[in-house]
Amino acid sequence: MRFAKWPRPTAYEETSRKRAASAHKQRREREALPLFADLIARGQHSVEEEMARRAEWWPRQQQDRRDARAAVWRSARTSLFAFPEAQRQTIRRAWRDCPYPADPSSFADLLHHIRIGKVDPGRPPWKYHARPQARIISAPVRFGDAFKRVGQRRIEPAPGFPPVEAPQYCGNLGHGILFIDAVPPVEADGLVTFQVRGVCTDADIALIGRLAEAERQQPVRVVRVDLPHTRATGFSHRLLILACSATKRHDPGWMPAWERYDGPLWQTWRSVDPDRKLARVGFLSARYGFGSGDRPIEDYDARLTPDLATRMIAGGMGTRWPRPPSPNKPDNYGSHPGCEIASLCYHGTRPFTDVALVGGGLYLKVMRALLEGFREMRCITPDAEITEINAGIGVMRQRLRAWLEQGRAP
Repeated sequence: MRFAKWPRPTAYEETSRKRAASAHKQRREREALPLFADLIARGQHSVEEEMARRAEWWPRQQQDRRDARAAVWRSARTSLFAFPEAQRQTIRRAWRDCPYPADPSSFADLLHHIRIGKVDPGRPPWKYHARPQARIISAPVRFGDAFKRVGQRRIEPAPGFPPVEAPQYCGNLGHGILFIDAVPPVEADGLVTFQVRGVCTDADIALIGRLAEAERQQPVRVVRVDLPHTRATGFSHRLLILACSATKRHDPGWMPAWERYDGPLWQTWRSVDPDRKLARVGFLSARYGFGSGDRPIEDYDARLTPDLATRMIAGGMGTRWPRPPSPNKPDNYGSHPGCEIASLCYHGTRPFTDVALVGGGLYLKVMRALLEGFREMRCITPDAEITEINAGIGVMRQRLRAWLEQGRAP
């Protein structure tokens, strides 16, 4: 049975920081109501008494939580043995492979969903309903290995010629989905024209030509119908993602993020690009998550912790930030990264070819994870150049200035 052990109770650890915090709390209580400060002081106990109370309460509280957890385990195991023997073995295999935490509440919840018929332990949703993956053939040997015929459509092979029926193929060589129309010959050379639409490199075009010639046993012509938005085709669109700053303007109400943040990196950006023409700007905030620079935000004080960074990464493109103040509140308090990046790249019509990530190590970790989601949304081109800026604040300002200057037209 898969389970996570719960730590045994430990003695309360008294530190100077905890003593100072206790004294500070009592002083704040007195200062909150200055007319009743003496009355409040008489009802307060000393720091030594508070430390003694915590030393007595802390092990008991840990033991109570440990006992409650054990009680849930015993109840869940009782529920497990209420199932027939054959089904118990299936449930145990499902529990061993499932992505849920190995705690009693998750196990009891799984058993409940099996009991009411919401989960089939023989076909668990995390295994048989996995996220679909693109079928990519990066090194095909035959044309049929990489491209499958998906139908045909009427195409005008050249201006002035009547439309003809052309077979249509679909495949993926690793840079995105490609659609190919095999247009019958209309010119004097008698070559079949393979019209390619989608994101692909020159090497992909050459590979398609070799495979098609080997398939048809005759020369063919391969042309791009549309030039995709990539660096290779000369397209350029730049994105700058800055970490939020502890220094902010404390004006009341709401104001755009690029006006609210007033740290050194934001000052450098405003001085180099006052008209906001060198790059589109986004930010990563411990409270608001990822957002566009013009997103209105309030004044706040929050720090990005490892736990919060993990939650942001797990939330991906579909989790709104900030989160609701209570689990009982509707999840409509913020905006999700997918919506913000779509507004920055004009809803995918102008994907980014050059991206700069600027901030501390924990912020960069979250930014890298967001980039994967942005690529899946086609908001960043497959060949986009990614620049990470993380060093001392002086070096970071120099590198940020240099990156912005590269975007100026020659």
